Amino acid sequence: MPADAPLSHGQLFSWREIERYPDDWMQDANLPIVCDLRGLPMARVENALRVLMDRHEPLRTTYHVVDGQPVQRVHESAELPIERVDRVVRDWEDPEDTKDELCALPFAMEGGLCWRGRMITTNGSAVFLALSFSHLIMDVWSINHLTDQFSALIADPGAVAELGPTPSELAREQRTERWRDRQEASERYWRRTLGDVLADPLPTLPAKVKRDRLEVTLHSHRLGGLAALAARRLGVTAPALVMALVAAGLARHTDTGRVTMSLMASNRFSPEHHHVIGTMNQLIPVVATVDPGSPLGEHVKRLHWAGARAYRYSSYDFDRIAALAAEVAAERGVDVAHDCWVNQLFRCWFNYVQLDRRASDATADTPAELSWTPLAQQYGQPFRVRVTVANGRTSIFMLADPAIIPAASMVAMLRTIALGVQVAATAPETGLKDLWDVDHASLAPSLFPATAPLPE
Repeated sequence: MPADAPLSHGQLFSWREIERYPDDWMQDANLPIVCDLRGLPMARVENALRVLMDRHEPLRTTYHVVDGQPVQRVHESAELPIERVDRVVRDWEDPEDTKDELCALPFAMEGGLCWRGRMITTNGSAVFLALSFSHLIMDVWSINHLTDQFSALIADPGAVAELGPTPSELAREQRTERWRDRQEASERYWRRTLGDVLADPLPTLPAKVKRDRLEVTLHSHRLGGLAALAARRLGVTAPALVMALVAAGLARHTDTGRVTMSLMASNRFSPEHHHVIGTMNQLIPVVATVDPGSPLGEHVKRLHWAGARAYRYSSYDFDRIAALAAEVAAERGVDVAHDCWVNQLFRCWFNYVQLDRRASDATADTPAELSWTPLAQQYGQPFRVRVTVANGRTSIFMLADPAIIPAASMVAMLRTIALGVQVAATAPETGLKDLWDVDHASLAPSLFPATAPLPE
């Protein structure tokens, strides 16, 4: 029987994040992919899947709670959790529909493998494979590596891959003297930051508690290309540019000069961690001062470097930081309404994910789109922005508690983000406050739709 091992910092963070989900929202932890298998020999496909499962321990890992603490149990072998269905595929949307259907099935946090698949064949010939992974075992970076390795193994069953430490090896390493300096530095950063984090006025919810929220998404093929151009001009990254504009909008609409942004860090900055297969992401808070009188370019650079510094401290023992936060709150007399520290510490978070390697076109003229999610996420933080870039299109998802930022203000923030990207690429010396005074009617339809609907 395999021995139980502690969780790595990334695994523990994912566990604490997911355990706060309401029971009927557990599927939100799932990450799906779909692979086109047409024309591929079935034997190659099945061999590639078996090799991946043997090669990567997260695909053979189950989670358990022992003495009140989560642990991981890595099995030497396991059956492939892939259902095989033979049928005729008549609709070109069938792969996406199957992927969505699979992704809608939640995983139990304890006891079973945290991934599953459905292989569709027609008369025994492979057509496509849909997979769903729990964030407990995978992040997007890992899934991209797995996809590359899957393709390589189908092309050459003997293909090898560069591997990083396994999650269980990483968990052991993070508890050694080698990590002591890094851990102490992270705790010092948190101590410097916690006063502002705990004083953030955005209201939080206890674990599993739901409240009506709004979520709107701006889709634009051009926005990502312009963001890349502006970032190169300013010597920053495209995620930092968009994050700085989000911070400016949040400060304006909540009437404050300081906001705490929580950035999602991949924690793969060291070369030895580039090829880790497993969940590594953690949030790290950045206290951002927003000066309306500063030039846009300076504001973006200031937040870029603040975020870059924060990433140095983004791998930490979440339970230790939660205990530290409780100590600081008690010392300062801060009244915390509940003990869901994921919500208390990360009230406003930002994430930017490039899902593929296709570059965005700064000259694309495809009209931008704005759409409201019928049922927005009802739990967790009161404000979040997630940017995804896929197939050359940038999508900015914004969720907000309408008591803080109503629908019209959410639209105004997205419009100003689009405008800010354009101004950063053309006139970064423009004052930050002037973004709200510019004639938004001049904004190209490829960046923001001329008519922006509000939710019914």
